Amino acid sequence: MTGELNWGDGEYERTARTLEPVAEVVLDAADIAPGECLLDVACGTGNGALAGARRGARAVGVDPAEALVEIARERARASGREARFIVGDAVALPVADAAFDAVVSVFGVIFAPDADRAAAELLRAMRPGGRVVLTSWVPDGPISAIGRALFSALPTPAAPLPRWGDPDWSRELLTRHGAATVEVGEHGLPFTAASAEAWFGEQEAHHPVWRFGRQQLTEERWGALRKESVSLLSEANEDPGAFRTTSRYLVVTARRDEPSRASG
Repeated sequence: MTGELNWGDGEYERTARTLEPVAEVVLDAADIAPGECLLDVACGTGNGALAGARRGARAVGVDPAEALVEIARERARASGREARFIVGDAVALPVADAAFDAVVSVFGVIFAPDADRAAAELLRAMRPGGRVVLTSWVPDGPISAIGRALFSALPTPAAPLPRWGDPDWSRELLTRHGAATVEVGEHGLPFTAASAEAWFGEQEAHHPVWRFGRQQLTEERWGALRKESVSLLSEANEDPGAFRTTSRYLVVTARRDEPSRASG
């Protein structure tokens, strides 16, 4: 079976709820102030934009998955927050140049296959003196390992993702596209469930990436992958009474200098 990954398949909003604390970390790093303009790139169900709106920012979210954009719009309506959501791609953002004080992406832009174009767009949308803040998973730990196992098992090998989880790589890329400074910090996010089997079952039932993988593989191959994945998760379990694993992630903050003014 062939096809393309559809982030609107399944119920990604379940995972997005787990990621909500990271949006607050990102907004802290962006130091967003009331009245500032905020862009949330590859916004998914709108965690970053809505976190910004709660802090008084004029927030816009962009995502290519129309189903996720509609969920974000509904979340904004239900919360009474002012946030606008647009269908669009991270490599061709439907926004004007230098329109935003802060541009953020919570585990979103890192999945754009063309990292150069995506980085250029992040910096293009940010005004001089503004900041870009994005998060990326550090490529270690059991969830990273089972993700690599999944993509290795696909009939058509997936292209490797850009190396946003490498601090030096991220610094070089963003600097090359106009950032004056790039700071990188590391944080952790726990994933929990009743058991390793339960956590994996949630992913295969609801997460777009795992649903895509299951569609691509035979039942026999999927069963072997499930067994391997649950074993890896169980070996790294941090909670003997249930299941918990902590995934490490980077918070990358890039800034661009204000234009210099000639003295008169």
